[in-house]
Formats: sequence, C-alpha cells, structure tokens
Amino acid sequence: MKPTIVADFAYISPKGKGKTSGYRHLRGKLKYVQFRDDRHHHIKQSDLQERWQDRGLGSNYQNIASNCAVLGSKHVLAWTWVISPAPDLMATVPEAQRRELVIDLTERIVEAYYAARDLDVPEYSFVLHDRLTNANEDREAGLQQLHTHVFLPGTAPSIEGREAVYNNKDQGHQKLFHQVAAEHFEVALDRTVGRDWRQLRQEPEVVPTLPDPDDLDAWFPRGQDKTL
Repeated sequence: MKPTIVADFAYISPKGKGKTSGYRHLRGKLKYVQFRDDRHHHIKQSDLQERWQDRGLGSNYQNIASNCAVLGSKHVLAWTWVISPAPDLMATVPEAQRRELVIDLTERIVEAYYAARDLDVPEYSFVLHDRLTNANEDREAGLQQLHTHVFLPGTAPSIEGREAVYNNKDQGHQKLFHQVAAEHFEVALDRTVGRDWRQLRQEPEVVPTLPDPDDLDAWFPRGQDKTL
C-alpha cells in the first residue's frame, strides 16, 4: 500500500577537519534549507521572516549550527529529519489549512517519538518547504508537496544533564518513527476532512479466479502414483 507519509532521519557526525568537518556540513545543510524550497528556486531575503519554526534550537542557520555544536554528542552533531505527508492526501485538506496542519503535525511527531523512547524532548527547529512534485522524481507532476526539515541535537535533556540519543534501525527505532508519523497524520486527516480520505489508500479487492467447473484436472490435479 502507498504510504500516507514519508518520515526519515539521518545524522551528521562531528568528525572531519576543515572543509570536510561535520560542522561545515551541518552549516551548509542548514543554509540550504533556509534559502531554498527546492534545488531550483532561491528564497528572497524579504521572504525569510519566520522561515524557521524555533522550538529552542535557533531561528537562523548560524544559531542552530552553533547550538548543535554545544549540544551534540561524541558521535552525533545533529539529527536531521524529513517529514513529508503524501501530496495526494494533503490535497484533500482545504488549502488554507495545509501549512498549519503540517507545522502542528511536525511538533506532535517530535514530541510523540521522544515520549515513546522515554526521552525528554530536546530543543529543535524546523523549516516548512513548499514544492511541486515532478514526474522524474515523484512519478506524478504538479502536486503541492509540503514537508518539513527538522534539526535536533545529538543529545536530549535528562535528570543528569544531557544524554546521547541514537536512532538505530536494527533496534526498531526507524519503524517506530514511521508508525508515530503515520498515526498522527491519519488522526489529523480524520479531524480535518473526515474518514473519506481512507478510500485513497484502500487495497484493491482481489477476486479469486476459480477454474472451469468442468475442468476436473484443474480441480483435482493428477499427482504421481505412489506405491505404499
């Protein structure tokens, strides 16, 4: 079945020196998402007001990079998430409500995922991107694809101070992330547009093909003779 939402994470290591350092890589990635919605269009400086949704990590790429450097762990400078609801399902949402839905959804996913891991929610910031799908990358062209890029430090607050956070596929963390994202998006759709959207994700009914009733070989296939 086609997914309702794509949610993925990656991390940036602090290792490296000079131009290959993790900090430079993080800074470049932050700068890219701040000034672009896609690879072809640059955001004007005048349109950057409230570009970042700051939840304690910073409101521009310089602040966020610096805070990640302070709050990173030995192995993880920053976690980078992408949360992208399916464009065809988002199309069922009234256009005036779409941006706020994705912003609220992102916050709920961050909070629910860390709660499911029994971790305190860390500082984080995210950018909402608005692009159109294209046939080469997305198989279907011209759909609005609202999605968020979330940046979180490599640690989370704890009673002892800070603790390192690791997301491991083999420990089920990726599966949990997908489940949390899907559950919250589906609830948001139910609340906003009702349950009719589910028809877009119904599995096609498979009608079994029965053999010709007169074809005895099909009903009772001949096997090799066996000697007892």
